[in-house]
Amino acid sequence: MRAFTSCGRSAWKWRHSDLPPNGCYPHSCSSRMSSGLGATAAIGRLRCAVERLSDRINEIGAAPAGYLGRRYRVALALVALLVLLDRLVVQPGLVGLLTDAPLINVAGRQRMLSQRLCKAALALDASADPGDQARWRAELRQVLTLWTGSHQRLRRGDASPSIRKAFVLIEPSYDRMHAAAEQLLAGGAPRRHRESLASLLHAEAEFLAGMERIVGLYEREARAHVRQLIALGWGLTAAVLAALAGIGWFILRPAARLIDRQVDALRDARDILEDRVRERTAELERANQSLAHEAEERVRAEQRQRALLEQFSHVARTNTIGEMASGLAHELNQPLGAIANYAEGCIVALESPAPALDEVRAALGRVVSTTFRAGAIVKRIRQFVTRGATARRWLEPNALVQDVNEFFRDEAQRRGIALRMELAPDLPTLWGDPIQLQQVLVNLTRNAFDAIDAAQPLEPSVVMKTELEPPAGIAFAVKDNGEGIAAERIGRLFDAYFSTRDHGMGMGLAISRTIIESHQGTFDVESSPGLGSTFRFTLPTAGGDDAGTDGLRR
Repeated sequence: MRAFTSCGRSAWKWRHSDLPPNGCYPHSCSSRMSSGLGATAAIGRLRCAVERLSDRINEIGAAPAGYLGRRYRVALALVALLVLLDRLVVQPGLVGLLTDAPLINVAGRQRMLSQRLCKAALALDASADPGDQARWRAELRQVLTLWTGSHQRLRRGDASPSIRKAFVLIEPSYDRMHAAAEQLLAGGAPRRHRESLASLLHAEAEFLAGMERIVGLYEREARAHVRQLIALGWGLTAAVLAALAGIGWFILRPAARLIDRQVDALRDARDILEDRVRERTAELERANQSLAHEAEERVRAEQRQRALLEQFSHVARTNTIGEMASGLAHELNQPLGAIANYAEGCIVALESPAPALDEVRAALGRVVSTTFRAGAIVKRIRQFVTRGATARRWLEPNALVQDVNEFFRDEAQRRGIALRMELAPDLPTLWGDPIQLQQVLVNLTRNAFDAIDAAQPLEPSVVMKTELEPPAGIAFAVKDNGEGIAAERIGRLFDAYFSTRDHGMGMGLAISRTIIESHQGTFDVESSPGLGSTFRFTLPTAGGDDAGTDGLRR
């Protein structure tokens, strides 16, 4: 019962501990506190009811259980005492019975050997043939040896005083028979031979009578042992039956009653719990319906947030293109001017009497390639500015940096800024939105150019780097040698509407950090005033699907 109670408490404690401290499920928010707290309160009330019922069941069985335990130990001690009596009293008696039977057999055999001894002596005396005499003399010697050995074993055996006294009474008869048999074996005058035979026969009658008494004593003692063992066996049987009856009456009967009471208590507890579970289940169903409604509202809120993020990103990209308008115009003027010059040269060449067709053909080829270059510039601008749904895919980190470098190459040459790339080889692919990540790099590079314009260093330079970030990430960095950022301003760089430039909107870095965090990445800044700054962000290389596809940080 105690094990059942502890298991129940542990199960309820485990279930309750799964809830967060505010009582809500992980996907709920602070505005939905009321329904989460209602479910938590229902579970808490049910847990308290289970603990009260468990305590009541323990109170029913605690005191009787200790009393029954003491009785059980007394019963075990009684059984151990009966086993000890069996080993100390019954088993030695059984061993004695095992030795009584062989002794009775040896005593009976002793009488038979004495008769064989007399028979061999009479046959030896009646034989006239030397061969028969030799055979009967050998028989007499063999029987005498067996008879003597058997008598000695009986004398050395563990016997009662009465049996030892009977052996003392037949000892003279034994001695006369032994001496007469030795004389018969030794031979001699016929008269001496007959005297030895007569002495043997006379002593044999007394010996047989004495052995008869000894066998009777052995048998009476054996029967007394059997009767004693039977009485002791019945006594032990009665004690065992009494012990069993006592165990049944004083231990098993109260234990059965205790179990019945506990089963009744468990049945009542089960009925109460079923009622409470039905009530709490209804409450939890209502709470789950409320949470489902709140989850739908959260999905709609996230969709609105994604739409706002895309709008802000589009505005930021459009603003960037506006800031780069003069540079882009210059970048487009170069291929358009080249196309005009090549076309004019072709017209002039074709108007001559003997036009150089090879030169015209080469000029037209340069017109086509220059046109493609201008088209590529326009395509990059359109892709960067065009507003659309986020589309994530596998992309090459170095290719992303190279596209941004191509975007700023002409502007860097026009401003006299050394734009370099330090790309790590053999980088793994990333899962992300190339337009959004490109927007982050464009924003950081644009800020680097503005910082250099403000500082006017002797050798202005911007470095775009990629490197492998252990254990599973890729780091992008944009480093400049511009004016740097004061330490008190670094903490506010990513705040919305905060800018270190007079004409800045203060949204570029805030949007950039939101984009990086939506890709499960991290953003950090290192800056030394007067020496330059390094903006660095890291993106994971694994678990692309886990990063989410909605562009928001989970």
